Amino acid sequence: MSTVPEAPSSGGRRQAGGRGGRARVRAAVVVAGLVLAAGAVSLALPAIDGALQDRLYDNRPSGVACEDLPTREAVERVLREHEGLVRRIEAVGDEVWVELSVPCPESHPDGAEVLVTYPGGSDRATIEGILEEESFGVPTSLRNI
Repeated sequence: MSTVPEAPSSGGRRQAGGRGGRARVRAAVVVAGLVLAAGAVSLALPAIDGALQDRLYDNRPSGVACEDLPTREAVERVLREHEGLVRRIEAVGDEVWVELSVPCPESHPDGAEVLVTYPGGSDRATIEGILEEESFGVPTSLRNI
């Protein structure tokens, strides 16, 4: 007579398996963790972007929301009225330019700002010094090219 060992008793509890409770709890915990992590990353992105713009790329975005930008016409008028300031900034170097920029062309195509491009950090420091003395009075971004 051969004896087959008996399967251990579960003591009335359901065993974990394809439809078991423990697997569902584990899956729910993993999903909840992923949702929390995604939320934390999305909240941190503006701060990360600002740090990258500032330290890594040496840019100084205006930080003005697209819906708060002045119109193209207003920025064009400001650039005409501040022609001396434009010349003073562009005199900082051969590759320094002052121009009108439309930072949100898809969502706010009429919103504009002044964009100053420059080739390096020493030029940026000089430009910032000039803009501390005299301002365009509209959002102005500085971009290292």
